[in-house]
Amino acid sequence: MRSLQDEIRQAQKDLSCPICARTFQLRDIRIRSFLGNGSAELSVVCSRGHFPVILLVPVNLKEVTNAGPITEGEIQRLGKKISKLNRSISELISKK
Repeated sequence: MRSLQDEIRQAQKDLSCPICARTFQLRDIRIRSFLGNGSAELSVVCSRGHFPVILLVPVNLKEVTNAGPITEGEIQRLGKKISKLNRSISELISKK
């Protein structure tokens, strides 16, 4: 079974911009979304002086479907981390 990182590296090897034929760097490939069927979409953006091109690549993620439910302990640990924050969630989201 391949990991998400392996899939992203493979997409980098297999894809190039259809307009300028530029090969993509790993930093050009982003996770766009996770789908309920155990797959994810990767967006690949080329912004080399022309209109950006976005390619969506479906990726099978068997390890995501086997991850299991979120446990009560995980929620409690996350709650402790959130309570230690000095800013609100909206402030954290708005900062880039």
